[in-house]
Amino acid sequence: VMDSEGAGYASGVIQAIDWAIANRERFGIRILNMSLGHPVVEPFVVDPLNLAVERAWAAGLVVIASAGNRGRDGYMTINSPGNDPFILTVGAMNDLNSETRSDDIITTYSSRGPARDLVMKPDIVAPGNRLISTLARGATVGDIYPERVVNPHQIELSGTSMATGVVSGAAAIMLQANPLLSPDQIKLIMMASAEQLPSEEI
Repeated sequence: VMDSEGAGYASGVIQAIDWAIANRERFGIRILNMSLGHPVVEPFVVDPLNLAVERAWAAGLVVIASAGNRGRDGYMTINSPGNDPFILTVGAMNDLNSETRSDDIITTYSSRGPARDLVMKPDIVAPGNRLISTLARGATVGDIYPERVVNPHQIELSGTSMATGVVSGAAAIMLQANPLLSPDQIKLIMMASAEQLPSEEI
């Protein structure tokens, strides 16, 4: 739903969500990775993008959205649709390239909660700093950040969008192990089994 520069319209995202709902059984769609968002401009109860992800959640799709990368602006910086209380919202952490969790920290750019409607977000954090992932053919991000291109097919990036992909992969593994899990159950299991970062205060 985004162009080669990573830009798009909420209307296009909503159309894609509705398409996924309509075709979920035909293509076996179980997870919607929403590594995108926009600043909140209205309550989640009337925001068309929030209403769309809630339709998907009610239809049995696990919606996983990025919190946003506006953490340096302070609290209440969670993007839409990550501000929706139903879906699973992901912030980014940095493991500092160590095997232990004792030194893990929340990244400075990861958007902070609560959301504008005082919804407690993000729900969890995941590795999102300097991750290597696929580089789409024709994407201009490789031209903008040539120093981050690993090879013609991969690029190293940071952000809550990267962390969201990690959590979407974990959700896929969970559904592979137990296809009967509902979106609510996956969200509950992930949140209940998460460990608080020692470096972060409640």
